[in-house]
Amino acid sequence: MGRKEHPLVSYYQKNQNFAELMDGWLFHGEGCVSPDQITNQDRRFLAKSGRKGYRERYRDLYKKVEGVTLHLLISVEHQQHVHYAMPVRMMDYDSIAYMTQQAEIADRHEAAGDLTGDERLSGFSKEDRLLPIISLVLYCGAEPWDGAKSLYELLEFGRVPEVLRGYIADYPLHILDVCHTADERLMEFPTDVCAIFLFIKYKNDPENLMKSLSKIREVRRSTCDAIADYVGERRLKYVRKTEEGGKVKMCKAIDLLIADGEKRGIKIGEKRGIEIGTARERKNTEKERRRAEMAEARVRELERMLNR
Repeated sequence: MGRKEHPLVSYYQKNQNFAELMDGWLFHGEGCVSPDQITNQDRRFLAKSGRKGYRERYRDLYKKVEGVTLHLLISVEHQQHVHYAMPVRMMDYDSIAYMTQQAEIADRHEAAGDLTGDERLSGFSKEDRLLPIISLVLYCGAEPWDGAKSLYELLEFGRVPEVLRGYIADYPLHILDVCHTADERLMEFPTDVCAIFLFIKYKNDPENLMKSLSKIREVRRSTCDAIADYVGERRLKYVRKTEEGGKVKMCKAIDLLIADGEKRGIKIGEKRGIEIGTARERKNTEKERRRAEMAEARVRELERMLNR
């Protein structure tokens, strides 16, 4: 996990936000996951490898969700760059998580001394069961995910007879490619999670951002902070401070970002026109001036739409 993902990881560490993410992803926003069903789990996994070696892994988020249809240990891996061996990486994470569960069960049996025969040798009884693990790769990169989405896509089958392929286990990935998922699907997520996704998707496209957020009236202040930190729009912090209560109006936030950002670009262009002296640089400055004028026209149109 890199520093770029820190705002999202911090945001989804809160059970309310995590519940909304899982509800939108697993249940299309039907309200099947609530914060009181979630408990935090240790994100650090340590598994013994050989006689003296150990394998250590950290998950971005690792929580237990109860009371749905299964007991689930759900992990979210944040990525902004494609990892082309992701199926193997996720297999490793999940296998260590299962090994950790198995080791905990074995420790309980050893303390209780309640196993005999083969069960005692394996540290696992016939009735013991592991909690299923579901892993999500939350991909927020600008380029579409073009890496493998299953282990099969990484395997060289050229010399493998067709009759043998059924004996080779596959391992599919669950990937949410935020910037290349249809708006209709993102709108199925609860409001605050949806707002974050749309800001990430359209951070460089203010017109489509405004259109996509037209149905979102307000978000929580913590959501506004997460958007500001992840997208890099610190001006949203100012909007948050000017609002009363625990909500931030999206129309005011969008208005500030569009008008202030575009007009600031115009001033920069004008300043460069004064300071820059060479013919080539003047030519570049003239292009910037024309772009700035077009931007100002867009600002006026957007403000007109916002004030309808």
